[in-house]
Order: sequence, then structure tokens, then C-alpha cells
Amino acid sequence: MSTAAHTEAKSTRERILDAAEHLFAEKGLAGTAVRDIATGVGLNAASLYNHFAGKEVLYEAVLERGLRPILELVSELVSEEATSDSDERALDRLVLHLARHPNLAKLIQYEALAGGERLARIGGRWLEPIYVRGIEALNKSKAEERWTPEELPLLLIAFQNLVLGYFAMAPLMHQAFGVDPTCEEGLQRQMAFLHKVMRLLVPPRDAA
Repeated sequence: MSTAAHTEAKSTRERILDAAEHLFAEKGLAGTAVRDIATGVGLNAASLYNHFAGKEVLYEAVLERGLRPILELVSELVSEEATSDSDERALDRLVLHLARHPNLAKLIQYEALAGGERLARIGGRWLEPIYVRGIEALNKSKAEERWTPEELPLLLIAFQNLVLGYFAMAPLMHQAFGVDPTCEEGLQRQMAFLHKVMRLLVPPRDAA
């Protein structure tokens, strides 16, 4: 395959993933038809199957693209080289990643509300490893100065809700406050807010 053809194929694949992410977040896997995803990117269903073998494969690809970078970011916080500055940089990267994939937070919220086997699969493959790494990162920080071991999971979930909820509830926030939460100014404000919250909840690693 030529370089131009490879670039075009990659672009088509990303557009398919974007359309699928949006529809899965809106309707769930069962409520989303392959033909609707294909229509969203100007393809027919047969052409879409040239890129993905089926709806289940496409769903897993959406999760892979969205959640693997988050797992990698959280894993970095466990490293010996992690500092308060690197914690904040990782948090900024997480916010920007979700800004590029704003429907990911809605998809997770949809599955959490729907429950059942699908949520169990997402939890087992992606969310549980993220939580495990998150608790490890808290244990390596000075969180134990403020929180008991039993409270650390609650702290982790609370912070998750702050991060994901910002994007999942963005349309409501836009309507209520008249400002697009996903614009550049809104994202910068959210990152500064999360830095402040993190310092309040967890003492900086390099604090005396």
C-alpha cells in the first residue's frame, strides 16, 4: 500500500471510530446499527467491513483507542520518577485526551447506567486495571496523610467523577452557564481547577 493510500485508510478508520464512539455513547452497542455508523462517514456497510470485521470488533476498537491511553497515563504515576509536576502534566494530558474524544465519557456513563454483561466486560478489561494503578499511585503519594486505606477507593472514584463528569455533562453545563466547557478557555480553566483540587485532596509528593 502506498503512503497516500495508507494515510487515507487511517483517516477513514479514525472517522469510523469517531462516528461509532458517538453512536455507542448515545444508543449503546445493541441500539447502534452498522449501517448508521457507515452512513455517518459516507460509506455503505460493506465498505465499513473492510476496516472492521463487525460491530463487536468496532466497539472494542473504540474502547481500546479511548481507554488504553488512560491506563498508560495512570501507570506513569506509579513510576519512581513521578513528581507533583509530572502528576499535573499527566492530569492535563488526560483532560486533553478526553477533549479529543468527548463521547468516551458519555459511553462509560451509558454503560454504567445500563449495567449488565457489557459493563462487566469493560470493567474487567479496562476500568479495574485503571483503578488498581490509581490506588498504587495514591499509595506512592502522600495520600495516606489525609485518607485511610478504606477511603482511597472513594477518593479515586470521586476524582474520576470530576474528570469524566465534566465531559459527560458538558451539554448541560453549556446550557446552564452559556460557555462551551470544551473550548480552549474552558479546558484551561478545568485543568487549573483540577490541579487545585488535587493539591487539596492529596499532599504534593515533594511537600516537606
